[in-house]
Amino acid sequence: MGRYLGMRKTVRWVLGGIGLAIMSACGGSSGGGPTQVTPPPTLTSLSISPSNPIIANGTTQQFKAKAGYSDGSTSDVTAQAAWVSSDPSRATIETAGQTDPGLATAVSAKSPSPNIQATFDGITALTVLDITTTAPQTGLSLGQINPSIAPGATLQLIAVANYQDGSTQTVTDSSTWQSTNQSTATVGANTGLLTGVAPGLTTVGAIAGGFPASSPVTVASNAAEIPLMDMTSSQNYLGFPGGLYENNSKTPPPDHDAAGKAAAKAIQPLDQNGNPSPKGAVVFLGIGMSNATIEFSAFVTAAATDSKINNTTLAIEDGAHGAVTACPWTVAQGPASTVCGATGVPAENQYDRVRDTVLATAVGAPSAPSGCGTTSNPCLTEAQVQIIWMKNANPDPGLNNFSALSSSTICANELPKPKTEACYYELQMGKIVRAARSRYPNLKQIFLSTRIYAGYAPKPLNPEPYAYEYGFSGKWLVQAQINQIRNGTVDPVAGDMDYTTGMAAWTAWGPYLWANGINPRSDGLIWCDGQTGAPCNGEVDFQPDGTHPNSTSGAQKVVNQLMTFFKTSAYTPSWFCKTATACP
Repeated sequence: MGRYLGMRKTVRWVLGGIGLAIMSACGGSSGGGPTQVTPPPTLTSLSISPSNPIIANGTTQQFKAKAGYSDGSTSDVTAQAAWVSSDPSRATIETAGQTDPGLATAVSAKSPSPNIQATFDGITALTVLDITTTAPQTGLSLGQINPSIAPGATLQLIAVANYQDGSTQTVTDSSTWQSTNQSTATVGANTGLLTGVAPGLTTVGAIAGGFPASSPVTVASNAAEIPLMDMTSSQNYLGFPGGLYENNSKTPPPDHDAAGKAAAKAIQPLDQNGNPSPKGAVVFLGIGMSNATIEFSAFVTAAATDSKINNTTLAIEDGAHGAVTACPWTVAQGPASTVCGATGVPAENQYDRVRDTVLATAVGAPSAPSGCGTTSNPCLTEAQVQIIWMKNANPDPGLNNFSALSSSTICANELPKPKTEACYYELQMGKIVRAARSRYPNLKQIFLSTRIYAGYAPKPLNPEPYAYEYGFSGKWLVQAQINQIRNGTVDPVAGDMDYTTGMAAWTAWGPYLWANGINPRSDGLIWCDGQTGAPCNGEVDFQPDGTHPNSTSGAQKVVNQLMTFFKTSAYTPSWFCKTATACP
């Protein structure tokens, strides 16, 4: 054995796609010696390629999944990833264990386009598969209805062709655009880029395929999009005051603050029947749509390796899913299809899906019973869910004739179903809060976030100004709960938000995620799309659709916001952090 003195041998095991190298120094006749263990790199990102491809109906698209690790390495995990299409009636996809994992087949060009989702080792990546049609064009629509902009500001308008088979295609650049009052606003003749000139009204129209579409546009000095958290008492948006809470404040008023701290104090590990148990779990659940699952799944992975976080009793679970926008989450019992007209995954009851495919199968959760992982032997239960992070939106609001805010908007006057998107989303969020509380009897806290910046979006899925205006939906919802607890009056739009009767849980802002593109907000957050100069210097935060964050810088910005918030908020460290003094 002496001939092996001073030599090293490397043995590599591959576990779940991650290489673990153990190097041992061999010496003496026994071959023994000290062992040096190299910690395996951790999974940090997952991406799908190609991103947002366009294919013809009846054809196929091979997707690839690439995992990124903390040491800078990458690996192709296409064959190991779990692949799913949000709507098999529009596109099917093969998953791990089948002949061609990641191979999608277009079945229908009918709108909306299906999400293609891959999950590997807890991280989810998502892209949109656009399917073209040969059906005759039947009309033209605009992606925004009645928008407002400030003088000197720009807004990318979007034109969408409608086809006989129910599908749509973006035709912004092949449309002819015109503004009826160019002294108020101009529009790029072949781009749809709107620029405010001076306060006033104009009508902006587009023509494509012989079909016209138009919308009024308001240019107003108070239409500048300022992050709510940075808006001062002297500023407003179309007359609506800012701040995340009342009186332009970033923080809750004293009464809501005290209630939030009391809710946090009541959170403790629970067994599967919801009884206090030191061996139980505190379930922190994320719910929402595609952006939410991209962001929260990455947050779950980051939290698992953070020594400051309570990974002893805290189970952080991603219940969000691609294409599951606001409406399906309003349905507490029964199929969502009957209420929302949805198909595919969104047609399911989302709380049933979370119960059966997220909570029941959480084999790595603290307190998970041995051999758990099925609905008959679940790892976690609904009775253990005590905290929710909620982020959602509605698809194609402009194409569904939902207007942007105006200075004359009064949400209560638009009931029973508001036609202003910000009002409608407030109504939906109230329903989601009540649905969640009815399914999760021990739910104590709900933290909401609204959309990231959408000013780079070339498609109508959820563009500006809708993404910005959702911030007001969140502000109004939280204020409705504050007011109801104070005076007993139920807000007609938000509905019953009383957490003292068990109708709702205490609801407050989580991290506010919107920033005005490359203009840094007070904490420095920006959103970039490849701008070469400072402050972006080439950084790209989005997928090509300008709506979904990419798996690297875009999702990581949200992860950082989530991590900072839950480590430092007055309502979270008692259950989120390893000890009372472990964070930040």
